[in-house]
Amino acid sequence: MIERHAELQISSSETPPEAVGSPTDPGEDVANADWQLGHLTGRQVMGLSIASFVPAVGLAQVPAYLAAYSGRSSWLAMAASVVAFTIVGLFITVFARRFIGTGSLYSYIRHVFGSWSTLVIAAAMIPGYIVAIMSLIVGVGVFFGSFLVSVGVPNAAGPGIQLMIYLFAALVAMAIAYRGIDLSVRSSVILTAVSLPVMLIITIATALGGNVDLAGQFSLDDFTFSSFLQGLAIGSAYFIGFEGSAALGAETKNPHRNIPRAIIVIPVGVGLFYLIGTVIQAPTLVDAADKLALGISPNAVLAEAAGVGFLSNISDLILAVAIFASLIGFFNYGSRVVVSAASDGLMPSALTRISKRYKSPKAAIIVLGVPSLIGPALLLWLTPASPLEINGYIATLLVYFWVIPYFLICIGGAVLLNRTPSGKSLVVNVGAVLASSTVLWLYLNGIINPGPAPLNALPYIMIGTVGVFLIALAVSVRSKRTTKRPWQP
Repeated sequence: MIERHAELQISSSETPPEAVGSPTDPGEDVANADWQLGHLTGRQVMGLSIASFVPAVGLAQVPAYLAAYSGRSSWLAMAASVVAFTIVGLFITVFARRFIGTGSLYSYIRHVFGSWSTLVIAAAMIPGYIVAIMSLIVGVGVFFGSFLVSVGVPNAAGPGIQLMIYLFAALVAMAIAYRGIDLSVRSSVILTAVSLPVMLIITIATALGGNVDLAGQFSLDDFTFSSFLQGLAIGSAYFIGFEGSAALGAETKNPHRNIPRAIIVIPVGVGLFYLIGTVIQAPTLVDAADKLALGISPNAVLAEAAGVGFLSNISDLILAVAIFASLIGFFNYGSRVVVSAASDGLMPSALTRISKRYKSPKAAIIVLGVPSLIGPALLLWLTPASPLEINGYIATLLVYFWVIPYFLICIGGAVLLNRTPSGKSLVVNVGAVLASSTVLWLYLNGIINPGPAPLNALPYIMIGTVGVFLIALAVSVRSKRTTKRPWQP
């Protein structure tokens, strides 16, 4: 994002020698002076990054979805997802070690491909963040509604109660994001710390129950290439948006060091966490496929099988809390991407305003929050789908929106490295091919292996939405070229 000269305070002394360009270059990202420049510590940005990826929910869902498609060979698909997105993360950190911005991948990509690429990524990421927030809002409704049903509220999955849950979750998360990044970090980290122990206890109890069956899993007796590819797509879906902490670059101390760490901890740290969970849980979940087909939640199945059934109901409440923690993080990340795009003239200039009191982008938060509430509400009232089905549709659509940004950033990272003698290598280029191919498969899988309607239409809905946003952003840019800060073609 081309912003004010104020970022020099935090970037001039920290840009590493190998950095491409300098803060005075026209293409450099310079943060809005109204942000709290260099405010967040490495621990804070790391904590929010991890909290935004709800490890408790991943531990409850990733092994279950993988087991449904890949059986006892699920660990292999999960391992491939971890490797692929670790490579994606490394390419993102190529930019994060060199540049500071508040637009995440949107800010980075211009340094390789120029301004056309920012239009394309903005057209994918802005609606992508809206869809991500929609998915999290509905996720809170799914788990909190399930908890209410377990304590005697039979219609908790109905539109009325679900809509109240959505409204409450969204408004509270928006209020926390508006009150500033410090409150957001504290809230998210505390809620994550509270939510994680229950799923850890269930998983550990499952491991001690004696049904891990390592020999059966590593024999790969049920392995097929098609089920592996399906599992790869599912496992990879749980890393979507993992680079969100890059949007906090200008607000982070020593960002060239702390932002790359906060990015890579998700595929490496949280990814290995999911992999271990998959190894432990998959055999039990495969054996309980009939119970899962009846709609019993994976965490309840595991708790009962491990002899800790008393945790099955409370685990739904805990998972709702964990998703809410992630919702706070994504409001912070997404709003900063919106501010970046608005600062470049892609969106109304009113969206660049930062609260002088709380140092937060109030208008951008509202712009994300309103459609994120309207979308699920309309789906609840106008379709016969259950909240769980609606969440599945939205989450699947979310994956497609991130394919374009990840594909471009992998190729761009390789191009950036190849411009320097020390970075040019066969390993870099092969890594770019593997990572970009994996990301592209996330989209192609939806076309080659389409689900039932409306899932089969989602890849085309994504392309259509990106096209509409691309046209709208281009029109906005053209109309503002005569302003003081024109967007350069």
